[in-house]
Amino acid sequence: MNNLNEFLGGRILDLKTLNPEIVGQLLELGSTIVPATFEKQQQLFCSRCLMRINNNNGSYCRSCLNMGKINTTDQLLISSTRLNFGFQKRPMTWNGTLTQSQQKVSKELIEAFYNQIDHLIWAVTGAGKTEMTFPLLSEIISSGKRVAFCSPRVDVCIELFPRISDAFPKTTIGLFHGKSEQPYMATQIVIATTHQLVRFEKAFDVLIVDEVDSYPLAGNIMLERAIDKSVKEIGNTYYLSATPPKELLEKVTAGQLGISKLYQRFHGHPLPEPKCHLLYKATNFLKINPRVKFTIKKLLNDNQRFMLFFPNIPQMKDFEKKLQQRFPKLKLISVSSKDPDRLKKVQLFRKNQVQAILTTTILERGVTFKNVTVIVIDADSQEFSKTSLIQIAGRAGRAADTYDDEVHFYYQNYNIQIKMACAEIKYLNWCAKNV
Repeated sequence: MNNLNEFLGGRILDLKTLNPEIVGQLLELGSTIVPATFEKQQQLFCSRCLMRINNNNGSYCRSCLNMGKINTTDQLLISSTRLNFGFQKRPMTWNGTLTQSQQKVSKELIEAFYNQIDHLIWAVTGAGKTEMTFPLLSEIISSGKRVAFCSPRVDVCIELFPRISDAFPKTTIGLFHGKSEQPYMATQIVIATTHQLVRFEKAFDVLIVDEVDSYPLAGNIMLERAIDKSVKEIGNTYYLSATPPKELLEKVTAGQLGISKLYQRFHGHPLPEPKCHLLYKATNFLKINPRVKFTIKKLLNDNQRFMLFFPNIPQMKDFEKKLQQRFPKLKLISVSSKDPDRLKKVQLFRKNQVQAILTTTILERGVTFKNVTVIVIDADSQEFSKTSLIQIAGRAGRAADTYDDEVHFYYQNYNIQIKMACAEIKYLNWCAKNV
């Protein structure tokens, strides 16, 4: 007998990859078979990712090719979503406490769940967004329903998995992403990258999307459609962000989306406000600009951990070589989106086995380190938007006992992105005191 749990739960499967015995069993359980494509306004679309298929080369869908080739003549099997997880009276064992502001937001999330209303959580970095969803997750699980907690970033999903697993030890939980070694199972909680939602159809009663403004989700039509189609018609979606996109804020204004705001971090201390430094010469002046070198030398003398953010990989690699030459005793690592060992290296920094980590915007969000100074090199580069600078600054001061971690922006031109990022951080701190 095959383990059908590997296929159930609203999965979109290529029919030609399944053996007839499994297909028969899945159909008996309520699964359906559909064509791999459909027509709309005389255009051909893929039934899996809902993207248009180019008529000039329309033999297969290119948009979701990395998830397996779907030919226009193929058929897809959409597995049954009728899953029985039972009912748990007290599924949550988390012993933490929420602040009064967090409790208010958490209550609003639960109200949105029972009213089946989509909801935006606009909370500053380090506000404890994940913990605020725990009471909501408890209500979902107690109701016997299924939930997916998603993010565009693999790093975020990996960090979420142990935290949610510890809080809900008796609930089945799966972690799924492009590099995941865990085979798919129809678990009650799914933690996954937003790309994995392409594989689902009306699979979840509730969908929680963290870092909704983050690359590669922001502006990606295929992923936006995947979010919409993976939720049941009577389900609802939650969006979590410290810097929500204007499209969601417009929906709030139009009354199409509920909203909760939280301007204060869980420990009650303000966001670290960046210290801005004008570089009169290029960053690589005298190999390492003396102003940058002075700060790094001070950090070394103080045995202070630090993160160095760069606008691109070549600049990061060049700086890394010069840094090693100038400070040979410094234990450092560098990570980027193209680094296959990125996740392992991040763990080394988290475990205090290295003092410095050099990175690009890949670590601008979704990672939490305690007691760390944050430095942005060439903050005026076009690669750093207002949003990314705010997120990068948000890596500092996340722990209650090191809330005053420093943030430094180095630049040659004080541009609009830097000005807006600093102004918004100051405004959020003002709101935390006065709103």
